[in-house]
Amino acid sequence: MRWSCARGGASSRWLGGVAATLLIGGLGIGGASAQSSVTPYDTGPRVPSTFSLIGNEPTSDAASQLVVAAAANNTSEVTGLLDTQTNPDEAEGYGRTALIYAAFNDNAQIAEALVAHGAKLDIRDKLGKTALHWAAERGSMDVLQVLLQAKASVDVQTVQGLTPLMLAARSGQVAAVRLLLQYHANPQMSDYTGRDALGWANNPSVVQALKVAEAR
Repeated sequence: MRWSCARGGASSRWLGGVAATLLIGGLGIGGASAQSSVTPYDTGPRVPSTFSLIGNEPTSDAASQLVVAAAANNTSEVTGLLDTQTNPDEAEGYGRTALIYAAFNDNAQIAEALVAHGAKLDIRDKLGKTALHWAAERGSMDVLQVLLQAKASVDVQTVQGLTPLMLAARSGQVAAVRLLLQYHANPQMSDYTGRDALGWANNPSVVQALKVAEAR
């Protein structure tokens, strides 16, 4: 089943050449090496390399245009829509906003424009992940910096209790781990199974950074 953002054809033109790649299925966010499904505990994004728009339509044509433009990494379209007073916080069916898509793409220009237009930093998708979670997990350092400087909640937890630091540790994102620690992410927080960031780490440099932080 394919996702359609058209309402009487009004917004379909915004899909342009990306219509064939913005497909339904899976959980919608993943890296180039990701595979098909996500376990109930969500041990990592496992979906096709395309960052898919999934779920139901956003609540307005203007919002669907904004989300599609952000997903397509189209900075000029996003800024143009924001200048027409489009709500920066509208989301697609899985709760993912333009800011979350900016985090996936590591597009700091889009993230900065959204923040400047009042986008809420800590909106969660249906997995409980904020833009900061996705930036940390993806190693999207430019957007991670934008979000942290804008005072996004650094220790916010997903529905499984995972913090951005845990996701960065799990994904081996050394620079993201170090930056989050600089912004006082708590390395001693545990997810809902009792596992902390160090328990998720498998990269020696990440392990070392977390051990140093925990020893302070």
